[in-house]
Amino acid sequence: MKKLLLFFLVMCSLVCIQAKAQHKGSGFGVKGGLSYSTSGKYFKDAGSIWKSPGSSAGYQVGAFYKLASYDIFLRPELLYTHSQFESGLGEVKANRLDAPVMVGMHLFKLFTVVGGPSFHYLLNDNYNDFFETPSEKDLLFGYQFGLGLNFGPVGLDLRYERVLNDQKLNLDQVIKRKDDFRSEQVILGLSYQF
Repeated sequence: MKKLLLFFLVMCSLVCIQAKAQHKGSGFGVKGGLSYSTSGKYFKDAGSIWKSPGSSAGYQVGAFYKLASYDIFLRPELLYTHSQFESGLGEVKANRLDAPVMVGMHLFKLFTVVGGPSFHYLLNDNYNDFFETPSEKDLLFGYQFGLGLNFGPVGLDLRYERVLNDQKLNLDQVIKRKDDFRSEQVILGLSYQF
């Protein structure tokens, strides 16, 4: 967590050093951020937030390439993501590679609107302790959309992400029934484009 805070401080100092506030075209960049994960069971998740606010916090770091033409752009990203949330039976953790492919539009050279598909490859997790997931389900598919602010080469964005693959919550040891589960996240990201 200290390394992530240091990363954000370095990114903020780069904003101060970079005096020009112009619209950036195509180029490579780096990105980091914090995420809040949920199981889609909002009332259960709201109760766990009050008990332990940091239990569903995660992070992501990675790189992107932005291909821009006028005010429309394509931005594929490759990110390492650590997520966790409380399932009601225990804490679920996952480490994965995420590859969102965002299509976006600049509005007034300061704001952006983005959206697109997101691909996820599970590196390791403890889903088998809580969910019935076939072994071939390491590759997941979802979507992201959100809004952002741009200050020259620095961007700050807030996105919503949802995984479309169903996982079955295994409650056999509790009440012998099954519930659906879909992973969702709210992601606050900071980026710097070279």
